[in-house]
Amino acid sequence: MHDLIIVGGGAAGLAAAAYALDKQLDVMVVYENLGGKINQKFTMHADTDFLVGHILVHLDAPETTSEEVTRLGAETVQEFERQVTTQRGRALFDRVRRVTKEGDVFKVETERSGTLQAAAVIIASGAVPKQIDAPGREFINHGIGYTPVTFARALAGKTAVVIGCTQRALRGAAELAPTAAQVYLVAPKFPHDDPVFAVLRKRPNVEVLEGYTVTEVTGTTTVDTVVVEQDGKVRRIPVDAAFADVGLTPNSAMVKDVVETDADGFIIVDKRNATSLPGLFAAGDVTTVYGEHTLIAIGEGARAALAAHDYLLARG
Repeated sequence: MHDLIIVGGGAAGLAAAAYALDKQLDVMVVYENLGGKINQKFTMHADTDFLVGHILVHLDAPETTSEEVTRLGAETVQEFERQVTTQRGRALFDRVRRVTKEGDVFKVETERSGTLQAAAVIIASGAVPKQIDAPGREFINHGIGYTPVTFARALAGKTAVVIGCTQRALRGAAELAPTAAQVYLVAPKFPHDDPVFAVLRKRPNVEVLEGYTVTEVTGTTTVDTVVVEQDGKVRRIPVDAAFADVGLTPNSAMVKDVVETDADGFIIVDKRNATSLPGLFAAGDVTTVYGEHTLIAIGEGARAALAAHDYLLARG
């Protein structure tokens, strides 16, 4: 039986593993994607494509260089990955189906490796972006970027469409607006009490299309037009870039029956990353913690491992 099993090989999971290894715990990381977002592959052209918030932006005339397209925390996560993979028996490529607890022992059911046991578990399985339901959505890439303001200048004098009303979408639009010629916000409904949205509504170069839905995205090799509709009224918006953030789906199905989650399935954790089930902790995008960011995930993962270590010490 392991001291600790960590489900997920992204920033939070690997940071938790690094902490656990430093405490000389018998830890096993079960993952489907080691490295998480930092190892995701995007269809990007070094000279013309940029990550802005949650969007893959294509520009005909780039204003930044490929060297500037960096991801904060990537090197740290890669070092954690090296620490885990260079120690034999610490990483297992598999899918976790279910996590249960019998007495003081957690049972982690995997797809190919049977059932693993541990005294404590950390869920750091992340979340996946929801996609818009419209023809041509392949022109909008849900790539993950971590510093929208760094790339906002790439859209200086350009036109962008932001699809969605999440905090990430609004924040990304707010960072694009100062340099973009025109920004369109499209969503069925916006949070009018959100201070960022209130600021956006006052900007002369931001048009809010509330109540509209995206019916089509067109282009040749990249997006050039976003078609929206409201009550039969159709608008075709020529754009230089588009990004969609309509929410995330947490990978929490394996624990949905044993821990408390919010209405969207995100795992509820306290200030020590503990869930409602003693001995089960969670970190990263799969939780209700605010902020989808590599550096935040690293901190959350380390804190979850610290709490798990304290739990193990208290058990003797």
